[in-house]
Amino acid sequence: MNRLIAQLSTLREDLSRKDPPDSPALRTERNIRVSTYHGIASIMALNLASPFVSIFAVKMGASNLQVGLLSSAPALMALLSMIPGGKYIDRQKDKKRAVSLFILAQRLFYLLMAAVPFFSPDKRAWVLVLLATLMNAPTSIANVGWQAFISRVIPVERRADAFAARNRLSNLTGTIVVLFAGRLIDMVGSPLGYQIAFAGAFVMTMLEIWVFGRIDDSCEIAVGEGTEASGERTGMLKSIGRELREVFSTGPFLRYTIGSILFYLCWQAPWPLFTLYQVNVLKANNMWVSLLNLANTSGSLMGYGFWVRQIHRHGNLKTLFFSSLWIFVVPLAYAMSKSLLTVAAFNLLTGAVFSGVNLALLNTLLEVTPEKKKATYIAYYTTAVTSSAIVAPMVGVGLLNRLGFFWAFISLAIMRFLGSFVFLLVNSIEKKLASRQAASTSQVTSSI
Repeated sequence: MNRLIAQLSTLREDLSRKDPPDSPALRTERNIRVSTYHGIASIMALNLASPFVSIFAVKMGASNLQVGLLSSAPALMALLSMIPGGKYIDRQKDKKRAVSLFILAQRLFYLLMAAVPFFSPDKRAWVLVLLATLMNAPTSIANVGWQAFISRVIPVERRADAFAARNRLSNLTGTIVVLFAGRLIDMVGSPLGYQIAFAGAFVMTMLEIWVFGRIDDSCEIAVGEGTEASGERTGMLKSIGRELREVFSTGPFLRYTIGSILFYLCWQAPWPLFTLYQVNVLKANNMWVSLLNLANTSGSLMGYGFWVRQIHRHGNLKTLFFSSLWIFVVPLAYAMSKSLLTVAAFNLLTGAVFSGVNLALLNTLLEVTPEKKKATYIAYYTTAVTSSAIVAPMVGVGLLNRLGFFWAFISLAIMRFLGSFVFLLVNSIEKKLASRQAASTSQVTSSI
């Protein structure tokens, strides 16, 4: 009881408007805690709606093509918006406010999705696809801005532990919310249940933005880029051309980006097939979707501690290879599964694996991204990997239409297994280059 009271007292102090601690170390620890609170509030808002959009689309009469477009069309929108969005974020003095506005813009689309049933039956699925596509513009910019912002207020040596704590509690909270939302939707029925969940997601966004505003950015790492004067701003195409030359000259960032494009293509190809198989073959309802999320989260809670230790011991890239090596199990499990219980059992295992993938992906990105113009570089990276997300779902649907579920899942499992080796290759290249640089430095020193 005393421990609970102490934790509640810390929570109240962290979220109050009192001046932050004088010590930089104490400010960092407070920011880590507030970032965790923000993660909890964010996942509460997202998980009231996001896990059910694909099933909602099926209920609205979406075809296989339209379900595939729910993945690929938003990816195209992200492709078009992230680079200008990242440049916009980098120019803002108050990055926290800019990110908050993009979060709000994103969640407004959930209110619009709640209005989809009011359209005629032949238009509902297409309207939902359109809204999901447009929503991904503010979503992508908000994600880029958050990654750039949080890397400035949490130092490198604390990121693995900070992100693991945030993800662990966020996933646990998110699963509880999904269970609640899934049960609510099934009890109320379609479409009213979905409309209530989507409206609730927008309401929770207000709490999320309020908590995000409590992160102290006075300890932000100074990198000296500032806001461009209006006279120094060049045309968009000239600016992008100049920055692309900078990107191609930044070796570690470029190599990681190329490897990530190939990995994401293999990773995301099965995504629309999972939804179609759950709903059309295994007859999953919203409660089962919630239970599958619960199994996945339970695995991730067990995995985060292990993968944080691996990152501290072996580094981000090597940990990313070892964790991503096992993601082929998911489509393989679907190929062999005839019941939702089997899928849930495999989700428990793969949740532990994916906790390492997600943690190492973000940590590696922040590690290889230059501090100056960080939001812009993250935008270029995310745009690059999103280009594969446009193609990947259609590859999966194409394999399904040609081969059927079983052989499509087998083919996609092989793709995922091979895709993980790109990070082993990138890690080997980085080690060789580091060794050569060290040897060259040693020779110069000895000659002096």
